[in-house]
Amino acid sequence: MVKNPQHRVWSLFLAFLLVAPFAFAQEQEDFGARMGVSAEKRLWKKLSVGLGEEFRLKNNCCDIDKWVTETDASYTIVKRMFKVGVGYDLIGDWDECAEVFDFKHRFNGYFVFKKDVSRFNIAWKSRYQLTYKDESYGRVKWNPKSYWRNKLNLSYNIRNSHFEPYLSFECFYQLNNYKGNVVDRLRGQAGVSYDFTKQHSIDFSVRYNQDIYVKKPERSCQLGLFYTYSF
Repeated sequence: MVKNPQHRVWSLFLAFLLVAPFAFAQEQEDFGARMGVSAEKRLWKKLSVGLGEEFRLKNNCCDIDKWVTETDASYTIVKRMFKVGVGYDLIGDWDECAEVFDFKHRFNGYFVFKKDVSRFNIAWKSRYQLTYKDESYGRVKWNPKSYWRNKLNLSYNIRNSHFEPYLSFECFYQLNNYKGNVVDRLRGQAGVSYDFTKQHSIDFSVRYNQDIYVKKPERSCQLGLFYTYSF
């Protein structure tokens, strides 16, 4: 019998992560998966760099979606409260007809503000993102694309535990759409991270994507599993 209320909440949260994707996949357009590994290195007390590889599947995890190579550098201005950073991503979108990867180059700059409230942590990440597509794989009407992305994340530090569950919500606002700028995507995510040691951790999540105010909106659900090495 579970007597601790925190344990009841924790059990319900895990049940949601396991059951929700299957319920969602029955009524939405797509179900996929995200897998990746990354490494983070602290060069100095306030400066860190990172490198990661991500691979995605779509169409009920039957087809390749894309792979992403991510690089990042961040500088902490106020410890555990405020940092700024820049990043570059090389993205390969799989073209099923030509059976080649269409490449994109993504540049971004961001800041993160965090606040601890009891055992909760609230984080706001605001990011400017510019994505350029290689037009040798076909012309596009809107290239490059720039977005302003804002993400709110709420995590809970469970006492005497290596687990840390979290919830997040993110919106994508267009900045240079020649037809007019709108919020064209909303994203919600629920997950849990587990620290084996100070250097090794994994993250399991369920992500929901919803397109809005576009001609052909799409919805998708993705399971995510990521490993991070910090040193």
